[in-house]
Amino acid sequence: MRAARASGAGAQWRDLITAKIMSEWRRPPTARAGIVCTVQVTQVPGGEVVAARILSCNGDAAVRQSIEAAVMNASPLPPPPDPALFERNLEVVFKPHD
Repeated sequence: MRAARASGAGAQWRDLITAKIMSEWRRPPTARAGIVCTVQVTQVPGGEVVAARILSCNGDAAVRQSIEAAVMNASPLPPPPDPALFERNLEVVFKPHD
């Protein structure tokens, strides 16, 4: 199973999830260049997001809140190309292009 997650299909799925979250992000006025945040995303089968929690982030409270909101607004997340790749808890690295 771990090998499947490390495969190209798993990486592509994670890229789709990250892209969907980025498309929902509304940059707050306090956001500066170089933001890097790791977010734990909890989803259920079908891609519905049930929780988003910042694990680490170099942004302020407004940035953190905006990223959590973006994750919730991205629900439902794209389905994996193979159901065996599904992970309930994902760690997503959020790095906006400045």
